Amino acid sequence: MKCLFFLTVFGILGYLMNSVFYTWLPTNYIFDPKTLNEICNTVLATHNSSSPDFSTEALLRDVRDGLAAHYGDEYINKYIEEEWVFNNAGGAMGQMIILHASVTEYVILFGSAVGNEGHTGVHFADDYFTILHGFQYAALPNATLPEVYAPGMTHHLKKGYAKQYAMSQGAFALELAQGWIPCMLPFGFLDTFSSTLDLYTLYRTVYLTGRDMIKNLIVNRKF
Repeated sequence: MKCLFFLTVFGILGYLMNSVFYTWLPTNYIFDPKTLNEICNTVLATHNSSSPDFSTEALLRDVRDGLAAHYGDEYINKYIEEEWVFNNAGGAMGQMIILHASVTEYVILFGSAVGNEGHTGVHFADDYFTILHGFQYAALPNATLPEVYAPGMTHHLKKGYAKQYAMSQGAFALELAQGWIPCMLPFGFLDTFSSTLDLYTLYRTVYLTGRDMIKNLIVNRKF
C-alpha cells in the first residue's frame, strides 16, 4: 500500500510539473537560445582559431562579456578563474564555470581540455549547447553516424531525450538549460559517490550553484 501511495504521489507531482513546464515555467525565463547563439557567433567572428595568437580563455571571457552586455551584470556572473570546477556526470568528465543559475535556468561555460565522452542524461529541461571551440559529437541509440556540431552551432537536447556524446580535445561551449533545474542536479552529483569521491569539487559545485540560485531568487526575484 505504501508503494502504491508513493507512486500515486510521484505520478501526480510529475503530471503537475510537466503541465507547468509548458505554461508557467517559461514566463520565468530570462534567456533566449537564439539570442545566445547570435551573441556567440558575434564573438566568434572576432576570434581566429587558426591564428597563433588565438586564446580559448580570451574567447570564453569575451562570450561572458557579450552576455553581460546584453542581459546585464546582475544576471551574468563575473569570469573568475578560481570558480572553474570539474564536472563528472554520465561517465564524462569536464570543466565548467557558472555564469547564471536559478530554479528554472542555468548558463555555464563547459568543456574539456583533454576531451570526454559519456551519457547526456535524461533531464526535465531543454538543453542548448552552443559550440565555441572544437567539436561535439552526439548520437541517438538508433544512429549509425554521429551528429557533428562545430563552432557557432547549437545542439538542442530536448526534454526527456538521451544521447551519447563526445567532445574533442580542447572543446568548449556555452550551455543553456531551461526547465526544472533542481531535477538535473543529481545527475551532476551522483558520480561523486559512485566513483570519484571528489568531495571538495562537490562542495564547490553545491556552494556556487546554491549561491547563485539564492541571489537570483532573493535579489533579482527570478525563479
